[in-house]
Amino acid sequence: MTYELSATIGAEGWTPVHKARRRHTDGNYYGQWLGTREDGMWIVGRMFNGKSADDGFRDGEWAYSKRFGSDKPALAADRALKAYVEMAQTLTFVWDHIFEQRVGEAIDRYWAGPEVPGAPKLTAGWQRSDPGHLAPQGSHTIFLPFHEAKYELLQHLRRTELSAMAHLTQGVTLDRHEAVELVVSAAGPVRFEYGYNTYWLAAEGPLSA
Repeated sequence: MTYELSATIGAEGWTPVHKARRRHTDGNYYGQWLGTREDGMWIVGRMFNGKSADDGFRDGEWAYSKRFGSDKPALAADRALKAYVEMAQTLTFVWDHIFEQRVGEAIDRYWAGPEVPGAPKLTAGWQRSDPGHLAPQGSHTIFLPFHEAKYELLQHLRRTELSAMAHLTQGVTLDRHEAVELVVSAAGPVRFEYGYNTYWLAAEGPLSA
């Protein structure tokens, strides 16, 4: 079983972003959870082993955890994601071939935030901006509610991280963590370069910002 949470848990006020718990062949349930809090810290927690899908927490607590912090919130989240996937692969038996993808989606959904009443609809997209790259690449969404457009742009950034080849433009364009933080903090249309790609939230069309 893999699903997302939203309620704050624990004395330290963690907001769970993802939770996974599954019955193993030995008859016991193993699980883990990923969370964050307002100061930008991220936590990777292992649940207690148990006899049901619902007994991983005891009085709002868990078996043990690792915490990740940075002056770059997106960097802390990336480190936590890596540790979360490693835990799923080696300790809790909840990993499958789309596990990392689903957790990345949950993180981006959290960062995109809730619906903003009255916010304009935007389109989210990207395109290859390297002039030496002749084959056109890119995609964009239809006009979406603001928080959905932010989510889709965060997903574009995650899916195109390798093709952007940002290491070749270091110091020239934003790095990944700066790009993520720009999208998270966006209050309206935005356009930026990341590596060899251009990304945008646009109010008037796929290439406007």
